Formats: sequence, C-alpha cells, structure tokens
Amino acid sequence: MTPEATLLAALSLLPPVAIFLATLTLDRRERRVMSLALVAFGVVSVFLGLLQLAQGPTSPLRFFQNTNQDDAVGFFANRNHFAALLYCAIALSTTVLVAQLTGLSFRQRKGVETTYALGALAAGVALVALIVGETMARSRAGILLMIVALLASVVAGVERHRARANVNVFRGLAAIIALAILLLGQSALFRLLDRFDVDALADARLIFAHNTVAAATSVMPTGSGIGSFPSVYTTVEKPADLLAGRYANHAHNDLLEMWLETGLVGPTLLILFLIWLTRKGITVFVKPNSALLPVDRALVRASILIILLLLAHSLVDYPLRTSAMTALFAFACGLLIDPPVTSSRRARVHRQPSMSVV
Repeated sequence: MTPEATLLAALSLLPPVAIFLATLTLDRRERRVMSLALVAFGVVSVFLGLLQLAQGPTSPLRFFQNTNQDDAVGFFANRNHFAALLYCAIALSTTVLVAQLTGLSFRQRKGVETTYALGALAAGVALVALIVGETMARSRAGILLMIVALLASVVAGVERHRARANVNVFRGLAAIIALAILLLGQSALFRLLDRFDVDALADARLIFAHNTVAAATSVMPTGSGIGSFPSVYTTVEKPADLLAGRYANHAHNDLLEMWLETGLVGPTLLILFLIWLTRKGITVFVKPNSALLPVDRALVRASILIILLLLAHSLVDYPLRTSAMTALFAFACGLLIDPPVTSSRRARVHRQPSMSVV
C-alpha cells in the first residue's frame, strides 16, 4: 500500500545484512575484539549521555530535534533505544568479566595472572559505567532488561564444577553493583523511580495494540506492506483514541506491527527463526563445544541473550527498527554460526591455549 516506504525499508536492511555476512568471516579472536569494541562504544555513549544531562535540554550534543530532552539518549533520539544498546553492552561486558574472573581463579603464572587481573578490571570499570548510563536513561524496559542481562550473563558465563571461580564472580558483581549505586546517588535513583509511575503512554500502548489488531485483520493474509503502518493506522484510529501530542508512528509492539505489515509471512519467518535459535541454544547450553575457550562459549551464550532481550523489548517498543540496533542484532546472530576453519586459523588455535579475551 506504500511502495516507496517499502522500498526504503528494504534498503534499510543492507547494513545489518552486511554486518551479518562480515561477522561470518571473522575467527574467534576477531569476534572477541569486535565484542570489546561494542562494549567500548557503549561506554562512550554513556559519557555522551552524561554530557547531555549536564548541558540540559538545549545541549548541542543532542543530535535529533525530536528527542527525550530531559534524559540521556547518547547517539540516539529515543531513550529506550539508547537503553537497548546499553543492556546489550552490559550482557557482553558481564560475560567478559565472568571469563576473566574465572581465569584469574585458576591461573597461577604471574604473567597470565596479571593479564586476567587487568582484563577483569577493565570489564568491571566498563560495567559500572554501563549500569550508571542505563539508570540515567530512565527507560523502564531498559532497567528491567538490564537486571535480566546481569543475572543471565552470570549464569551463562560461569563454568560448572568451579566453585572457587563462581564465588569470585558473585563477589565481583556485587561490588560493581554497589559501586554503581554509590556513583548514581539518591537524586538519580528518585528520578528513576518517577519513571515507574503510570503515565499516558502506558494506556496509549493498549490503544495502539487494539487498533493495530483491527487493522491487521482487515488486510489479512498478505498484510499492508512493510513501512505502511503510519498510513494504515490512521484508517482505524478513532477520535476518542487520540492523545494530545501523541503520534502513532509505530505500534510499540513489533510483533503486532509485523503482523499488520507482512500478514502471515512475517510471523511464519519469526517462528522459523525462533526454532533455529532454540536449536542453537540447546547446542550452546546443553551440549557445549568443549574445544572452545570458555570466553568464546560465554560470548556465544551472550549473543543468544542479546537476541532474546531485543525480542522481548520489541513487545513494548521498536528497538529493531533502529539501524544501529538492527546491526547489533545481526552481529549477535552471526556469533551463533561457527567461523570458517582455515589451515592458518587452525594453527593459530593450537598455539593459543589461554582463555584471554583478546
């Protein structure tokens, strides 16, 4: 129903497809480096967000006119999308921290022990910054998913039958959370609690969902076409549903919006993707590859967590309609596929007995 919007939507898939295909060419070490780069980008985004808060609503560091002017948004226009980047980076940094603390518990040689200590320190500092940034973004979904990311990353990263290492992991994580709360201060925590009060958008999401279902049933089974939501939604919107200052550019539920725009095709592809993801999850968690370094196994598990977090967030928002988050989602999918094994890379693996991050 909107051919031009559908064409633009198709073109917007080029960056994530490129990221996915590029990830498939990376070996394990290169994937670790890319994961660290994502964490570093998240930390830079946090400091940008803090500068935005310090300079106020008129900060020149806010790069979009329509944005959340009273909150940190980083390189995004929306605090919820900024929060999505941060909880994904938290999942990766927690995974790295767990791997480093585990290695620190079982490596006795001085040089190796120093390497793990520095790695754990760097991951811990990054994690503190990311937790502070997530809190300052004041996204309710972001806060809840951050808690899930922290807990699930620890579970994904710990190794069985290593009680001493696991104790160090829980101690380190508790210290990091305590330091983050101390840095935030009382006023920041009160600002966060204010966000959990019921507001107009909470009711608006229910209205958006009801109208989207009505529109989707009217264009079954083919759907209205990708990118057509704003145009189609106005045909079913009732005057009583209109809220002052609210514009329904998206359904705030990507499952419903996908159903409206793609009919039966989108949900079918999503089901097939979830089946593939489930099979990968069984392989990673139930039958892990013992030949992989612990940090590599943890990163693969973290990628599954990132995918699930973004899909869960998509039930109340639309993070995957942002190019940056779609690219990150594609990177996580690429991490689930084993890299090609060449003779040079096989030799490199045999020469690398350590589980160091890089």
